[in-house]
Amino acid sequence: MIVGLGIDLVELARLEAALARFGDRFLARILTPAERASLPARPLPRLAGLFAAKEAAVKALGTGFSQGIGFSHLEILPDALGRPTLALAGPALARAAALGATVWHVSITHERTTAAAVVILEGEEGKRPPAAGGDFPAPPDPLKGKQKNISL
Repeated sequence: MIVGLGIDLVELARLEAALARFGDRFLARILTPAERASLPARPLPRLAGLFAAKEAAVKALGTGFSQGIGFSHLEILPDALGRPTLALAGPALARAAALGATVWHVSITHERTTAAAVVILEGEEGKRPPAAGGDFPAPPDPLKGKQKNISL
C-alpha cells in the first residue's frame, strides 16, 4: 500500500545560478559526501535530479524540510545497475517508520532545462496514521437521486 507520494520539478537554471553564486558551499549543504563524490564532470543535470529527488522525498514523508529533516538525512546514490536508490537517516527514517513505510522507490529524469523526480513510500495496510485534522467524511455522490434503474 502506498503510504507516501512526492513529486518535484526543478529548473536547471535555478540550480546553475545557486552553484555559480555559492559553489562548494551549496553542494556541501544539499549533498552528502558520497553524493558529491558521485557527481560527473558536468554535474548540473545530475545535481538537479538529486535536488528534485530530495524535495520529492520530503513531500512523500509529508513534512517538507521541517521536523528536523534536512538534506543530509536523505541520500540518493545509483545501485549497481545505475538506478537511483534512496537512503533515509535520522528523523527522515523515523518519519518513514511512523508512516509504516518499509520500502521506498525513487525515479529521476532530466531534460535540457528541467529535472524531475518521484518518490513512493510503501508500507503495510492500516499502518498509516490519519491525516492531520482526523478523518474526513466521504465526498457527496453527485449521482445520488439521479440514477435510474434500467431493466434489460
